[in-house]
Formats: sequence, C-alpha cells, structure tokens
Amino acid sequence: MTAPQERAAGRTRRVREAAEALGVRVVLLAYWGTTSILARRCANPRTGVGESVRRKA
Repeated sequence: MTAPQERAAGRTRRVREAAEALGVRVVLLAYWGTTSILARRCANPRTGVGESVRRKA
C-alpha cells in the first residue's frame, strides 16, 4: 500500500470505530429509557419501611 492508501485506510477505520461506538450508545440509551418507562408503569405503589400509613394532620 502507498502512503495515501494507508492514511485513507486509517481514516476509514477511525470513522467505522466511531460509528460503532455511537451505535452502542444509542442502543444503551434506548434500553435504559425503555426499562425506565416500563418500571414506572408496572411498579406497584408500596409504602417504604420508614413511611407512615396514616395521613398527617
């Protein structure tokens, strides 16, 4: 390979790696968002250990 071809191959590799990293971030963000929404919708309202069941005056 000549020097310009090597530089082009290196640039292509960097672009491909950056696109893969961006893809991973998008997938993780979609996963976290989906699980967050499902957790809020499907959670049963429960009182915590330190919470009072009676209303305060």
